[in-house]
Amino acid sequence: MKTDSHKRLFLGIPIGYEIQPLLNDIQSSMQYNNGKIKWVPYKNIHLTLTFLGNVVLENIPQLIQAIDNKIDFPCFKLSIENTGVFPSINFPKIVWLDIAKGIHDVVMLHKQVEKLVTIFKVHLNIRSFIPHITIGRVTSGDGKIDVLPFIEYVYSPIELYINSVTLYESQLLRQGVEYKVLFKFLLN
Repeated sequence: MKTDSHKRLFLGIPIGYEIQPLLNDIQSSMQYNNGKIKWVPYKNIHLTLTFLGNVVLENIPQLIQAIDNKIDFPCFKLSIENTGVFPSINFPKIVWLDIAKGIHDVVMLHKQVEKLVTIFKVHLNIRSFIPHITIGRVTSGDGKIDVLPFIEYVYSPIELYINSVTLYESQLLRQGVEYKVLFKFLLN
């Protein structure tokens, strides 16, 4: 539970504005599923590296310093290709874009970041890290949605140059989730 003495934090890589034209096309191709998918606003689209949970305010400067002084990772390129859903095509909850080129770099960056922030995490995540970019959540409670057009959607790969990691605050508001950038850590 978040109080005034905590902030809900995660580390990620902002992606949304770079893929906005693609998202417009994907959303228009899924028009017949109107109202069954809640699309993530462009400004909130990111690739999550690790979720920290509710971090005590007085620990945030130490967290920033721990990452800023020790992150040692080169800039790299990644490409966004293909689409997917979690947990399954028959009962989709999350629609996402896949990372192709650069996936090894993303996994290695995740591992380095995890080592730097483990002492600040509220709960250790025991799930394996699957790099992806969430672009929407299925809102239809019955799970009856045809995601085949999304799964089969073909687009040219989008290549991005990754030169930083962002510390975000995730604020749960009545109108939805809002992300606030707290700090950017530059890669080498």
